[in-house]
Amino acid sequence: MEEEDGFCSNNGSENGGCRTLEEQVYWTNFKSMRFFQILSPDFRSQLMIPKKFSENMRDKLPHKVILKSPGGAAWEVRLMRDNNDTFFSGDGWKEFAKAHNFKENDLLVFKYIRESCFKVLVFGGGNLCEKADSYFVKKSVLGKNDAGENSQLKRKSTNERTDKVVGNDEELLLETDDSDNEKDAAEASRRKSRRRHSICSLRNNGADVEPHTPNNVPLSAADKARAMQLASQETTNESFTVVMKASNVSFYYRLRIPSPWARTYLTRKNQYMDLRADGRKWTVRFNTEPRYGGGVLVTGWYKFAIDNLLQEFDVCLFKLVSQKGEPVVFDVSIYRAAP
Repeated sequence: MEEEDGFCSNNGSENGGCRTLEEQVYWTNFKSMRFFQILSPDFRSQLMIPKKFSENMRDKLPHKVILKSPGGAAWEVRLMRDNNDTFFSGDGWKEFAKAHNFKENDLLVFKYIRESCFKVLVFGGGNLCEKADSYFVKKSVLGKNDAGENSQLKRKSTNERTDKVVGNDEELLLETDDSDNEKDAAEASRRKSRRRHSICSLRNNGADVEPHTPNNVPLSAADKARAMQLASQETTNESFTVVMKASNVSFYYRLRIPSPWARTYLTRKNQYMDLRADGRKWTVRFNTEPRYGGGVLVTGWYKFAIDNLLQEFDVCLFKLVSQKGEPVVFDVSIYRAAP
């Protein structure tokens, strides 16, 4: 059955709480659904999710979700449950509301994707048009969790010598935002398959840190060359380096292992790998890509990138330290492009 998007208003349940066949299919099989809320005077502290949505999705919603603004910046927000009501709340919601400069009577349209992610559109309460500035909101790397603690980790630098440099120039399949004017079913299907690897499916699994966007600090050619030079002073066959792209360190959070290296040193199967850096360890999921002969680090890479405050143009060295037949382990050295 083709699964399509649906729309849910913020009214209560129809038919005295009894589901029609159409409602049963909608709430059970549709991959995404929408609702809207008009901001009430107390919106700065919390925002109630429509009863009908929370009643139908209550058992499927986690304690924390991702709210993604039109421009792509993302916030981790706590869900608070009070009897039969569910609210966006906590510091995450307060920061989200403040960053977008919400006003009373603004209208927010939420599109829920069944990976604990809500995409949000913002409309002005006075003119009922989209607020243009919502597409240009930036998320600072400095953030606080719901306990009010600073979640930024200190960036480190390293003088370790590195190994073989391999470019990360293979094609990347990046998610594009859903469009209500998709031209054909084939394109819609391709977009849905790409959604599986978006930030919405790479959420933080309960960690205290939040998603972040690159610093957008201009870097000179000399800065980039310096990081690469440090990462290319020594080479071995059992290591590779990757220059971080935007898709590696924000929004999509996935990293492709160069195919020539992967074909030589990795078993062609989906598997979990350990990344070690600065005395810590992260477990990541490696998915093979038969089309290229290599594979991609997906679930878990998000956490590694966040914890190490990786930025675009930083260079990561991956040195294979496990033996053939053992679970794969990499020692990772990070070379910062920012001076």
